[in-house]
Amino acid sequence: MTDHAPRNVPVVLPTSAPGRRRRALFPHYQWATWLYWVCLVVTGVGMLRVARQDAFLTPEGLAIGVLLAVLVTLLLTAVVRRLDLFEDEPVGMLLAAYAWGFVAAPTIVVVANDHLISALERVGLASWSAALVGPTDEELVKLLGVVLVLYAGRAHVTRPLNGLVYGAMVGLGFEVSENISYIVQGAIMDPNADAVGALQVGLSRVLVGLGGHAMFSAIAGFGIAYALVAFQVSTARRVTVAVAASALAWVLHFAWNAPEIFFPSSEAGAFASVVVKYVVLILAFVLVVRYARHIDHRWFEAALAGQPDDVVTPGEREALRSVHGRRAARKAARRAGGRAESRRLADLQEAQLRLATLLGLHPDGSPPVEVQKEVVREIRAQLLVPVQASPSPARSAP
Repeated sequence: MTDHAPRNVPVVLPTSAPGRRRRALFPHYQWATWLYWVCLVVTGVGMLRVARQDAFLTPEGLAIGVLLAVLVTLLLTAVVRRLDLFEDEPVGMLLAAYAWGFVAAPTIVVVANDHLISALERVGLASWSAALVGPTDEELVKLLGVVLVLYAGRAHVTRPLNGLVYGAMVGLGFEVSENISYIVQGAIMDPNADAVGALQVGLSRVLVGLGGHAMFSAIAGFGIAYALVAFQVSTARRVTVAVAASALAWVLHFAWNAPEIFFPSSEAGAFASVVVKYVVLILAFVLVVRYARHIDHRWFEAALAGQPDDVVTPGEREALRSVHGRRAARKAARRAGGRAESRRLADLQEAQLRLATLLGLHPDGSPPVEVQKEVVREIRAQLLVPVQASPSPARSAP
């Protein structure tokens, strides 16, 4: 993602032809757009009914649940938006992904859970129902939302990391919505006070497995986006990656929900089990993010390869690869020319990153790309001090 506050930097947004309006995030002629909105509206009506009942039964519990949901959402959204090193995903698509996870997914899952749990109980697998049902219907419904968001907004999806980000937002919405329902139940069941029960359940839900659903869905979302945009590899490989990513998300969710069989039945054993599962989940998520960023770096280098030095120099291209490199270059500019020079360099970096995004959507030499190059040159002409290439950390092997 970009790492400074946006300013009025002139940029060119992708268009199909000069003079045409910018394409909507969710075009009305897309079947995915219609399916998304129909599902969201229908499930939203059901969720409003449940919320009205909760507000009547335990207003304190509902208020505490919503407050914790807001705090978790703000915290994890800030983390998710830092995953993409090269662009800020459209806010509208981030909100659409979050809304699916918060509204549509849990409403559908509640219905599916009852039927699946009943079926498992009839075949004697009641003790494994949480491990089997949760990963199955929850991951499928969340994945449906990722597919709809990516497909409806596919004009803005150019890299697998986009799918990882939108998947994380779907999972985040689902996680906080599920937390609210558990917090309300805890408030109702507490024999002493609604607030006490809500806080006990809420804090345990937040502290144990924070971001779990976001990581599950992010991994699966990466696979879906890879299948949609990685045209440089074979169809078989794209499908394989998508299936493998979804399977990994299912296995991690299954392991998280599974009953304890490797640890002793005690508080210490339960704590050790949760820690091990959480560490494994984080490690798997970090590995997928690293792989997605490796793909991003190859895309970025290919997009800006061969550009003249008045557009981007080799040193600038190296600095643009990471947030650390951009900040180091701006610090050098500030030492050489003051705060205003640092801001001008930040504008140049922003325009160069937008150029890379355009080159991923349009061929070099097309009108949007050429106009953006002129924007880069105009900002460069305002610099008072030549851009200095800052040393960057050694690249790790993929």
